[in-house]
Amino acid sequence: MCCVIVPLTAAVSAATTELHIARFAADNVTVINETTVTYQWMEANLPVLGDGTTHYYHQGPVFIDDTDPAREEQLRWNPKEDTNVQEKDMGAVKGTDLKDLCNLVGGMAPKDTVKIKATDGFTKTFAYENVYTPLAQQGPMVITWYHDVEGYVPDYRTGMRLVFLADNSTNPWNIHAFGNYDWHESAAPEYWYYYRQGDEKYPTTTGLSVQSISDILIYSGSPVQGEPTRTETTIADAVLTQAGLSPLTIVCSFTACCFLGYIMKKSG
Repeated sequence: MCCVIVPLTAAVSAATTELHIARFAADNVTVINETTVTYQWMEANLPVLGDGTTHYYHQGPVFIDDTDPAREEQLRWNPKEDTNVQEKDMGAVKGTDLKDLCNLVGGMAPKDTVKIKATDGFTKTFAYENVYTPLAQQGPMVITWYHDVEGYVPDYRTGMRLVFLADNSTNPWNIHAFGNYDWHESAAPEYWYYYRQGDEKYPTTTGLSVQSISDILIYSGSPVQGEPTRTETTIADAVLTQAGLSPLTIVCSFTACCFLGYIMKKSG
């Protein structure tokens, strides 16, 4: 019984089915507008991006070393977008443009940033330009609530999830891939994401794909420093996602097991 209780608790807490959206005043503390919407409301009332047939891809780290640091950095950014891409299939997803969700609480101004927050506290912060005027190679930033294999959240276990619906202009397979160099060209350096191994760092766009999103928070010039790293996952290899197992979940499950054992012993 102990083996069953813990996984079930984690699975239930993984996916989200509604979003809290808030816009803060210049002090970045006072909420001036907020709302909460479900994925059903989003599908019925806002434009749907993605058709449930076209697959979208991000790009994982490119593990290449070179004795020349400048060449090594270039190789890891991988402008040809031909390494560790097809393995990062985000699925044939459907969802809602982040821009449309921001507009529900008054939208973003050019100096604003938006923080995407997951249920476990993990966050990523993005600039106005990437939300409102993305390059085609980046594509719109979409909060996805449907996956062609798993269906709607909460069955879509990593949803709601941020996926970039990039064009198919760069990679050799003519697929819709949001490559590492696409982000290099689309975002300011403070928004670049790296997968780190010791002193080595590797650009990747899968790390931008926040899972189990619960909050969209708009700030006036919010800093991006200090955000935690996150393990690389896609829908294919994620059973438990960002939510993971919290200490409280483990303690509660252990307590339940002990109580169950006590009852069984008494009844026996």
